[in-house]
Amino acid sequence: MKRLDNIFYGLQSNKNLYESLSRNLDNILNTRSSLSCSDFISSEFLSSIYFGVPSFTHLSMNSKKDKEILCISIEKAIVNFENRLQNVMVEFCNYDNLKKEAKIVVFGEFLKNEVVVNLVLKVVFWEFLVNVKKE
Repeated sequence: MKRLDNIFYGLQSNKNLYESLSRNLDNILNTRSSLSCSDFISSEFLSSIYFGVPSFTHLSMNSKKDKEILCISIEKAIVNFENRLQNVMVEFCNYDNLKKEAKIVVFGEFLKNEVVVNLVLKVVFWEFLVNVKKE
């Protein structure tokens, strides 16, 4: 019996699949959910009505707790809205106060391969830049 991965993804090249993953992560992370951060994090199940991540405009990049909230929200959004990425773990790397950029790394598995997703959060616009790398 063929695996579903082969049936659904067999005709596409890996490059196209990684581009698709990157595009979908970009859509998820740059769409704002109507839920607040606390409601988003505490929700057991997120339907497509709440697609995206909550607004982070009230978070401070100098607060350890706010950085944790940011990472938890990103992880929850990816787990709920990009189910091709498995074993997701999000880590806050650093914040450049001059550039107003936060660097965040997402680790996971995609098509049985380990992937690293490098995120740059442009805090001035609250916009994520996404770069997917196969390990």
